Amino acid sequence: MLALENVKVLSFGTGAVVPDAGKILGELGADVIKLESKDNLDFVRTLAPDFNNIGPFNESNRSKRSFGVNLKAEKGLELVSQLVKIADIILENFRGGVMKSLRLDYDSVRKLNPQIIYVSSQGFGSGGPYSDYQAYGPMLSAASGVLSIWAQPDDPYPVGSNAPHPDFMASKHVVIAAIAALDYRCGTGKGQFIDMAQTEVAASLAGEYYLDYTFNGRITKPMGNRSPYAAPHSCYQCKGEDEWCAIAVFTDEEWQSFCDAIGNPSWTKEPKFADLLSRLENVDELDERVGEWTAKLDAHVVMETLQAVGVAAGEVQRAPDTIADPQLKWDNAVIELDHPVSGKRLYPGIPYRMSGASPMESTPAPLLGQHTEEICRDLLKMSDEEIKRLLDEGIIDNPETAKGAGGGMFG
Repeated sequence: MLALENVKVLSFGTGAVVPDAGKILGELGADVIKLESKDNLDFVRTLAPDFNNIGPFNESNRSKRSFGVNLKAEKGLELVSQLVKIADIILENFRGGVMKSLRLDYDSVRKLNPQIIYVSSQGFGSGGPYSDYQAYGPMLSAASGVLSIWAQPDDPYPVGSNAPHPDFMASKHVVIAAIAALDYRCGTGKGQFIDMAQTEVAASLAGEYYLDYTFNGRITKPMGNRSPYAAPHSCYQCKGEDEWCAIAVFTDEEWQSFCDAIGNPSWTKEPKFADLLSRLENVDELDERVGEWTAKLDAHVVMETLQAVGVAAGEVQRAPDTIADPQLKWDNAVIELDHPVSGKRLYPGIPYRMSGASPMESTPAPLLGQHTEEICRDLLKMSDEEIKRLLDEGIIDNPETAKGAGGGMFG
């Protein structure tokens, strides 16, 4: 048995936060139903001509079912209201005001289902001066302050990353909050409204820098790969083209192990490298010396040499390297799924195991409306004749009627 079997989740998700959270809940055994419309697509479905064949969408929307429904039609809203009555959790991350305009905000939903757990996650939360602002992951890195320290010291501007880190951190917080609310409901019988600002999640990643300012009056500047607590601590270029290895030495004991591993050259015995404080004061020269050693060796050799003496070191890998990595293979960290349109593709596996539970598996992301008819039949107890009528009227959609879909997010 899986931990969340018999839990029903309605996902009004777009982009990354709620879709990724729904994927995790689905992998834990919940029946996650993605509510979507062919006229107002999840914007990630619009990133390529075929809305059923988009890599980012097919990754974040695994392990759920798709219910194609027109929420702007009264009958469509009625169908969703019936699903609300039997749901345990609702997840949504539409722009502020959208769910209220659809009459699916928390105050409306709890009248149908007082025990509902309702998780709302906007970029800036549901209140305050920015609550209606549009937000995307990389932008939230800037708004939270994280981006200001994400660069090398001599970069002319904050470099950051095009990976939406706040989105994927926020999705994990959504899962934690939803499971905690389920536990709370088991003890009290009461549902909950959970308001989670994605920018607040991003801000939580930089807490030590807020403390540094409030205690010491310092505004942290970009440090690149360096650390105020370790030296050497960086990515060092190795033999070959664009090959690197990350090395982190925190203690003086680790430093001595590092020196032994590289053969104790004379420079390692100089007083300016004798302890951590001295190494931090002379970090430019230290990095240069370490780089001279790594430049002569393959990155994997550097990693193996240092790991053999207990020094943290890791080869900087790219996608082909990680797919072939023996440890990740042993962990089953990369799995193959056969999507009905995309075909066989590699995806991240589930990064944990649970003893005493059934093996967790991912299922391919759904086609738009792939499960509409079975949800109507099994959960809404509708006849085949009624389902056909609603398909003909454009109230619901299956993959066939959804062909030629277009549009953007709700609102």
